[in-house]
Amino acid sequence: MNTFVRRTAAALTEAADAVTLVAGAATGAWAGYTYVPAGLDAALHLPFTGAAALVGAFAVNAAADLALAPARRFAQGIPAYAHVEEHGAVPGDLDEALGQVAVATEDDAARRAAQGAFRIDLSKGLLSNFGRWRGYTTGGASYYLAPGAVLHHHLAEDQYGVLQHHYTLLTAEDPAPVPITNIGQVHHELALRASETAEAAPSAV
Repeated sequence: MNTFVRRTAAALTEAADAVTLVAGAATGAWAGYTYVPAGLDAALHLPFTGAAALVGAFAVNAAADLALAPARRFAQGIPAYAHVEEHGAVPGDLDEALGQVAVATEDDAARRAAQGAFRIDLSKGLLSNFGRWRGYTTGGASYYLAPGAVLHHHLAEDQYGVLQHHYTLLTAEDPAPVPITNIGQVHHELALRASETAEAAPSAV
């Protein structure tokens, strides 16, 4: 029953995410079309409306992400509101306070990476696993995939000032990060790496 409820919650949050994107785009397009600057050239009206639609979609979706965060945590089996009992004591000095904030920052980074993973992994079973993510005080997080292969996550603002999730694959053989937009790319990269490793291995005599 619990699994069914979580799957239902996951489906509803995904549907809500799609609805907010469409609603935000429609609202932005309407606002851009209605309040187009009077001095703007007629040929630029359509691009202006399109840009307004994008801004509306990203802004509404970002706001919805915050509102839906508890539901996403529930669907992923993560407590909706974490209790920091082991670090809840009032710090005795600045060093202790810094330590508490550092732990909270690392935990926050790991949870954000796991929460945002639904954008690239709809299976809800691998990359959304909070326990596999390691957060850092810099705000980034890493996910150990295999020996010499790590998935990295960070948040960065787009051209409209909206925070976006970015995932990149880092391997020991190639220092250049590979942007990841879906879990199929991770499978492809790991399969390619496994094939190259097998070819490089010495043949048994």
